[in-house]
Amino acid sequence: DADEPLSSEFFASTRHLWRDSGVQAMYERANEIQLIDSAQYFLDRLDVIERADYVPDTQDLLHCRVLTRGIFETQFTYRSVRFHIVDVGGQRDERRKWIQCFNDVTAIIFVVACSSYDMNLREDETSNRLKEALDLFKNIWNNRFLKKISVILFLNKQDLLRKKILLGKSPLEKYFDEYPNYTVASAAMLKQFEGEPPEVLRAQFFIRDKFTATAQESTDRHELYPHFTTAIDTENIRTVFNDCQEIIQREYLRLCSLQ
Repeated sequence: DADEPLSSEFFASTRHLWRDSGVQAMYERANEIQLIDSAQYFLDRLDVIERADYVPDTQDLLHCRVLTRGIFETQFTYRSVRFHIVDVGGQRDERRKWIQCFNDVTAIIFVVACSSYDMNLREDETSNRLKEALDLFKNIWNNRFLKKISVILFLNKQDLLRKKILLGKSPLEKYFDEYPNYTVASAAMLKQFEGEPPEVLRAQFFIRDKFTATAQESTDRHELYPHFTTAIDTENIRTVFNDCQEIIQREYLRLCSLQ
């Protein structure tokens, strides 16, 4: 029963299993299995979660993952501006539902898990997740019904991307043959990321440039606004959302002038 509290035996068994050397060895290859990226976070907090007085804190809530199925709408007001956000599932079998959501939208927020460059799809274990995201982005960008709708690109999970790149166990060039020849185009742009390891910056901008290349190939009247994001970093998201608010308001005025 989902409403019943978990027993002490459950926590003891889970803790023992998580400490097992074989499980730890398998976790080192987590990119090969369909494991949520927050698994380690919660398994490392079993002692806290087991307490009778446990109440999830902000980070616990931000680490929760729910697979989006169907269409979910959220409306809220931020700085006196009313937002209406429509969240749609990214899985292949969910995409046929999207077209009904694109009528009268001001902008599309396209979220990419950058750390998924070494992972395959749940629904097709022969297809790379990041390459699938690139193909999907290209289809949306070139869709004839969306040629006036600009896209806010969230290059998400930068914390996990950084961890993978620094560990060096899943080199980006293993999945993208062109990566060894890639150089960051603008050195001046890197100054705002001072202190970040160069190998991490190179990976971040390589992935960003894979998406911006699609936009640069097009002559349509819409813009691409890329942002590096970490969803569990509230300060990062606050800054990004403030930028997005300005972008969305600007896009609304631009669309009004085109009508």
